[in-house]
Amino acid sequence: MIVPDANLLVYAYDVESPQHPQARDWWESVLSGPEAIGIPYVVLLGFTRIMTHPRICKVPITTGQAQRAVNAWLETPVARPLAPMMSTLKLAFKLLDEAGRGGNLVTDAFIAAHALESGGTVYSNDQDFRRFSRVHLINPLA
Repeated sequence: MIVPDANLLVYAYDVESPQHPQARDWWESVLSGPEAIGIPYVVLLGFTRIMTHPRICKVPITTGQAQRAVNAWLETPVARPLAPMMSTLKLAFKLLDEAGRGGNLVTDAFIAAHALESGGTVYSNDQDFRRFSRVHLINPLA
């Protein structure tokens, strides 16, 4: 299962991002491919937060546009949302303990926990995921 980080989804939609063409092509191929995609709610919310924020995006989208994008992803036969459970929370805290810190790693730990629980692979260009020894990471932009 592909478990994408929000950064790749942002790059796929942020036309001002230098990574936009490559990320857009990757995301479109994944959505039309055969492999299952599990998108954690924290990623769906992170995408919406970043893409609608006028101080982060030079060309922000509306919340309606973000919702339509998210709905389109989840309407594909391969994608589904990953909802956190108590086990996800416990595993995320365990990953943070193993990494020796929280801070900016908190969201990454939740994404990593979802990947571990689903037998998936995290797709991101954020190398912080390497701090979680059991998590398999692929950077599709490398």
